[in-house]
Amino acid sequence: MTGEPQPASCDVSDACDRLRVATVRTGALRPLWPECPGVHGLLTTIRLADGTGTPLPELLAALAGAAGRVVLVDLGGRLDVQCWGGVLAASARHFGVRGALVNGAARDVEELRELGFATYALGVHPAAVRGRLALAAVDEPVELAAGAVAPGSFAVADASGAVFLPADRRDEVLALAAELRTREKTRLRALGAGDDPRDVFGPDPPEDA
Repeated sequence: MTGEPQPASCDVSDACDRLRVATVRTGALRPLWPECPGVHGLLTTIRLADGTGTPLPELLAALAGAAGRVVLVDLGGRLDVQCWGGVLAASARHFGVRGALVNGAARDVEELRELGFATYALGVHPAAVRGRLALAAVDEPVELAAGAVAPGSFAVADASGAVFLPADRRDEVLALAAELRTREKTRLRALGAGDDPRDVFGPDPPEDA
């Protein structure tokens, strides 16, 4: 998947609707800075829970095994502690991880922005991980408010939201998503050229309108 264009979450969501693909969607995972790049890829899931000491060595081992993937870091939606920051992002980039989706809080937003490492989270919190969290599981399902996400799923995230779908439907979904994007661009060009929206959309309204 390296070098693939970033698919738009809305197009992927619409393609899943048309293909009747079981999908988990959420708008709650937000980019941590305005120019945060989109991210897509297969998922490795990492869950943290209350603990003492530091989970850093185990987290680094998990990230080393997630090369070429997106990590979904699960903190159960908590915002009173964080589980992702500059050290983990720099390490993840070293190992070839594509980006991080955090079901909870992150920190070090300026460092993440400077790294350009795609990070989406529910919120931010400044406290350190040390003495607060421990690694609980790797590659187990993650329960988001929108539904359960399995490890190995295919994820797409951008400023419009995140979409998770079965990896074995990825190719057909992305192909249709690209087709839908092309159709919409054609319609928008027609509007830009002065065509009446009632003529552009009226006879055959797009299903994603």
